[in-house]
Parts: sequence; structure tokens; C-alpha cells
Amino acid sequence: MPTNDPSDGIQQAVYGFIGVGSKAADGTRDAMTASWGTQVSFDPRVYAVAVQENSNTAANIKATGVFSINFMPGDSHDLAAKMARRPDSGEGRLEDQEVSYHDTGTPVLGSAVGWIECRVVDSAQPGDHIVFFGEVVGGGQGPADGEPGTLGSIGMSYAG
Repeated sequence: MPTNDPSDGIQQAVYGFIGVGSKAADGTRDAMTASWGTQVSFDPRVYAVAVQENSNTAANIKATGVFSINFMPGDSHDLAAKMARRPDSGEGRLEDQEVSYHDTGTPVLGSAVGWIECRVVDSAQPGDHIVFFGEVVGGGQGPADGEPGTLGSIGMSYAG
């Protein structure tokens, strides 16, 4: 029987599992689990990601104007849970992770099946998340193999 509850409807949306890499003004690097991200332009190529306004990641992106998007495989539940914990923000979330750095200096996770680096060109705050629009300045496939995962494939959800 259909319901008339917007939460029931939005919980059916499919969200990718991404890790958002950032760096603070002092050089401290971080990564967090996210799901609200998508490409929004071809020319220039722009990727948008929504980040909780009071997160370390939002503060880092505001301070440095750069972020990375790591497309994570569907078997990454443990890493997703680690990157979602607030007390571990900062380089603690990257502990024991293979990480590389490229043009922006933001973390590219060795467990990602693909990645991009972005420079912020705009932002908007329509609610409790800030949407950062980043022009894609680099990226590639891998370093890991596999198919990009969804929040459902790692047993998580982020809808309300």
C-alpha cells in the first residue's frame, strides 16, 4: 500500500558512496563519507557535493577552496563507518589507509575505484548542508579495482 510520507519516498533514492577528501589551512588532511554528490556541468566540468555545514570538511573546503571525491567500492563498509565518525575527524580517519596526493593536496584514497580533484567555483547553502561546486582539475580511474558502490551496497543510508 503506498504511503503519503515524503521520507518514505526519498529513502528510495539511490546514492553513491563517496569519500570527500579535504585539507585544512594548516595542511591537516581529512576524509569523510558522503553520498550527495553529482556532476552538474560538462563545460567546464563541475562536480557538486553537499557537506554538513558544521563538519570539519566544510570548514576545510571553505579555508582552502579544494576537495577530492573518491568513488568507493561496494565492499567498503568498515572504511565508510570509520570516515563517518565525528570524533575521528582529521588525519585519524586516514590512519592505516593508503593515500596519495596530487595537484590540490587533498587525499586520494588507495581503496577508491576512481577519483577527481576539484577547485571550488561556487557554493550555496539551501539548508543544513553546504553545496560546494568544484571545477574538476584532475582525476583518474583506480587505484583500486571494482565497481563504485552505493550507500545501500555498504548497508548505510542517509535520507530523511
